[in-house]
Amino acid sequence: MPTTSLNQDSKALPSRQPTPQEQEIINEVLSLYQARPTDKSYAHYSPTAVFHDPVSIAKGLDSIKSQFNGMPKAFSSSTTESYRVLDDPSEPQALRLDLTQRYVFKTGQAKTLNSLVTLQLRSGMIEHHEEEWDHKENKTADDGFMGKLNEWRKKADAKLVEKMVPTDPNKV
Repeated sequence: MPTTSLNQDSKALPSRQPTPQEQEIINEVLSLYQARPTDKSYAHYSPTAVFHDPVSIAKGLDSIKSQFNGMPKAFSSSTTESYRVLDDPSEPQALRLDLTQRYVFKTGQAKTLNSLVTLQLRSGMIEHHEEEWDHKENKTADDGFMGKLNEWRKKADAKLVEKMVPTDPNKV
């Protein structure tokens, strides 16, 4: 479910205040980005949710848990430098964040990423979690042969992580 209508223009969208329910979801999702996963962090995800970023496509809650539970293994820290809720009336079922996150790898190398994070909600549950680095649309099979190869690689990566990283955040 890529966000085709927005991407680079998303940086120009105005901010808005989240509702209390949205703020709760945001706090839990940010705890995942901060490499602090807990059982509560996943409470707002549907069992059939999909997570898509430039690295992987994780289908199902267990696969999503493995992706985020693996972060403490790769990063010594992950800090949210800033975020804002974007006011995009064209997608009333989506919660969109302009997120700047600083990752410090276990090697000491640091990387700061600005991303467009789109959470597609249904009945207050996250059905689709899309992260687009630098607000650039993720490549999919719809982008031709190379897109198909890239999508296959992302799905394979998610399956590999799922096999190697526990779904229980208490075992991380």
